[in-house]
Amino acid sequence: MITVGERTFHLAMTVLVLASTLLDGAMRHVLPTWNPPQLGMVTFALGLVWVALAAGYRVRKLEERLRVLDDRIERSERKIDRLDREAAARR
Repeated sequence: MITVGERTFHLAMTVLVLASTLLDGAMRHVLPTWNPPQLGMVTFALGLVWVALAAGYRVRKLEERLRVLDDRIERSERKIDRLDREAAARR
C-alpha cells in the first residue's frame, strides 16, 4: 500500500496531474470535439486534502528529526564533557 509519506506516491500524483493537463491541451488540437470536464468542487477538495496531508506529514517528520538531532547533540555534549574530565584527570 502506498502511503502519503512515500516519494513515489507524490511523484506518481504529480506525473498524473501534469500528464492530464498536457493531454487535455493536446486532445483539443487533435480532436476538435474534445471537451474535458471542468474542475469540480470534489476534485478541488481532493487536491487540497492531498496538499494538507503532505504538509502535515512533512511537519511531523521534521519535528521528529529535530527531536532526534537535539537528543544526539545532548548525548554528544555529555560524552565530550566526560572525555574532557577524564583527560584532565590523567594530566
